[in-house]
Amino acid sequence: MLKSYYPISIEWGACDAAAITFYPNYFRWFDAASWRLFEKAGFFSGSLMREQGVYLPIVDAQARFHRPGWLGDELVLESYVSEWRERFFRVAHVARRGEQMVLEGAELRFWGTAHPKDPRRMQALPIPAMFRRALEAGE
Repeated sequence: MLKSYYPISIEWGACDAAAITFYPNYFRWFDAASWRLFEKAGFFSGSLMREQGVYLPIVDAQARFHRPGWLGDELVLESYVSEWRERFFRVAHVARRGEQMVLEGAELRFWGTAHPKDPRRMQALPIPAMFRRALEAGE
């Protein structure tokens, strides 16, 4: 399976008053790491959205915190697709500080386009085989 690695330097702006990572930042980093994974597989956000009208929106996100991320920590966020459904897929994320797991999380996304009757809504479509093959490929 294809994996991406997203480096994170925890800076003051990502921390609370106790110098611990403010938890919503992990979800921002999850999203950035997912797009890095998709790009590694050859699917670029601009091309998908502008040229194909395809979006990969998040419908569920979760995180399980094992240790705090401290000001000054250098983390690596490993991301990969851990589950496939017809129209949905789950991107798993594991953040490590060296060998220590700091947190694990996931996003449930779907392959979608604007709804034909209401462009403010999204419509989930079957995931193309080429997308799945690219993300299942090895490094």
